[in-house]
Amino acid sequence: MAERMILLNRVHRWFVLERPVFVAAGQSYWIDHETSELCIDRGDGRVEQVPGFICR
Repeated sequence: MAERMILLNRVHRWFVLERPVFVAAGQSYWIDHETSELCIDRGDGRVEQVPGFICR
């Protein structure tokens, strides 16, 4: 059975990632507005940061 994942290239309509990134089921993510990064808690003590920008 394959692990369930989602490929993100934007969050909501206004935050666009510089590169697509996979997020697995059960992992949480949030936008750090100070650094303009999507932060993904990978669940193993590691938080991945993916650059992006606000699109208005």
